[in-house]
Amino acid sequence: MQNRLHPILQAILLVIIPVVVLYIINQILALTGKLGDSSPLTSTLRMLIFVIPSALYIILHKYKLSYWGLIITGLATIFFVRSLPVADLENNNIYLLYIMNFLYFGLFLGLTYLAYFLVNGFKLKNLVFIVGGVMIHTISLMGILLINKEELYLARIKQIIHSGFNLYLMIGLALALGLLFFELPQAQTQVAYDYGDDDDDDNNL
Repeated sequence: MQNRLHPILQAILLVIIPVVVLYIINQILALTGKLGDSSPLTSTLRMLIFVIPSALYIILHKYKLSYWGLIITGLATIFFVRSLPVADLENNNIYLLYIMNFLYFGLFLGLTYLAYFLVNGFKLKNLVFIVGGVMIHTISLMGILLINKEELYLARIKQIIHSGFNLYLMIGLALALGLLFFELPQAQTQVAYDYGDDDDDDNNL
């Protein structure tokens, strides 16, 4: 299916399908009462800050434009910080928020590269992305709390890990469905060894 689709259509589907998947998931969560006070549309829009940068980076890196990743990281950081509640902006150092979130999204795109371009196997790619995302999410939020000298107790750490797992499980699933229609280059994890020189040397003896 991948090879029959035009590359432009593949790129469009990689962006659109994850958005649709996230909206459907949030609709289901809303119907089951697990979404809280947020609407499915609001929750989906919040998650797009994680899905869209990753999808764009996958497209750009495939076509040797990965240096645009810095621009994607910067834009994602700006959008995310500006979307924070006013109370969070007032209680935290604004410059620190920009720096920490720039590092967060930088690590996030690095994880995207690792999972989808260096790892072989579709299931393993998604597993690496989800596990790595939870780790980045947990370490980053704990770092922000420590820098702000907030109390970091066990229940809070568990809450951070739980929220990170739910977030990246949904994002990983959404990206995985989008990647079903997007042709990734084959990951090269092993370097082939050329035995030709050894044969030539043996013949010369």
